[in-house]
Amino acid sequence: MRVTLLSLLCVVSFLGVLYHHVQPRAPLLLLPAPTSGNLRIPGIQRAATSSLHFRPAVLSHRKDFTCAHAPLRKISNSLRARSSGDTPVATGGGENVAKVQKPKEISTEWELDVYSRPVVNGGKKLWEMLLCDKTGGWQFIEQMSPDKVTSKEINRLLMKAIEDAPVKPTAIRFFRKQALSVIKKALDPLEKEENVRAIKSKTTYALFDWIRERNEKVYPFMDGYVPPKKQAKTSGFLYSRPSESLPSYLEGEDWSFSEVELGDILQNTQDMTEAGRVCEVDASIPRDTMVPGLIVYSTRARALAVALQGSCIEYGDINSVSVDEDRGEIVYEVGVEDKWRVGKLDDERLVREGAAFEAKKNELGGLHFLAIHQLPKFDLLDIVFNRKKELGDEEIEGFWLMRQGSIGWKDI
Repeated sequence: MRVTLLSLLCVVSFLGVLYHHVQPRAPLLLLPAPTSGNLRIPGIQRAATSSLHFRPAVLSHRKDFTCAHAPLRKISNSLRARSSGDTPVATGGGENVAKVQKPKEISTEWELDVYSRPVVNGGKKLWEMLLCDKTGGWQFIEQMSPDKVTSKEINRLLMKAIEDAPVKPTAIRFFRKQALSVIKKALDPLEKEENVRAIKSKTTYALFDWIRERNEKVYPFMDGYVPPKKQAKTSGFLYSRPSESLPSYLEGEDWSFSEVELGDILQNTQDMTEAGRVCEVDASIPRDTMVPGLIVYSTRARALAVALQGSCIEYGDINSVSVDEDRGEIVYEVGVEDKWRVGKLDDERLVREGAAFEAKKNELGGLHFLAIHQLPKFDLLDIVFNRKKELGDEEIEGFWLMRQGSIGWKDI
């Protein structure tokens, strides 16, 4: 009798495990898929454990899987005021100066650009190295001779900047495709000797804003200024290279488009401990603005979020989530020029909602988010008795707020 009972339990356990692997989402409460004209809006809530929580309402899903819609919970706490006090400046000679522009805590994550500027003197273009921290609160400028734009010279200037800086860098991000190899070579000694990570990235928002400012307020008033040629406006998807398959360890089990109120994002990502990064947001954008984004669902959300963040070491940062309407794909834009295919827009509803996602993102100057959301977990009894659970109370393990299409991507 005991042997028979034990054997029965083993069979039930085996069937439960098999059921879990074959149909991992079957126990979830299924509802009819929402139409694109009747989109729901999620909110974010911070739990007492300081973890991020979604009360998600799903806009669409890659497969026929949908979940119960939880009600929006708005956070009423006021946002922390951002300081905009006077700008203390450490001056030097000419343009070769280091500046501390804002009363912010200087970050150890820096952003670097080495390139020619629209100024010509004596038949030679002006070259500059621009270096700042990710807040834009610390800046370093050095003019370079066009015949000395080498990895050795860039490394020398970097060491000079590090000696003068109030903090030492732990990471330096760079986006310039044309100078990729020379910058990477200049950063190699810092990686090996100082453990400073060199990261390919287009999330260099403070640097983009600084270059835009200099393009508008500095270079036009310099002797030898040559206005750049106007580029033809393009529409649709800007990437020419086909996407690559997403590395298997970065795959989720499902995804959906969604929207979150900007005020909720800012409130709940202050002092965020989860994986991810949050960009600076233009103060003129109303805090009740709905920000479009992508939610990726996984039963191993924490591991997935950490892997996404760690992938920057080898591949570069995830810069954006985009819809390639021509190819019917949703992709991660990675590093300087790569893109990874997250999924296919393989029905009319997903195509419409992908277009709506891109339109809303463009309205907000490229602002959008990526969230990694934990799927409900089931124990053996849940699986055996086919218990249904609603999606909504699980934690968000990773959150990225990003700006796509900043000036550095196409215009500089």
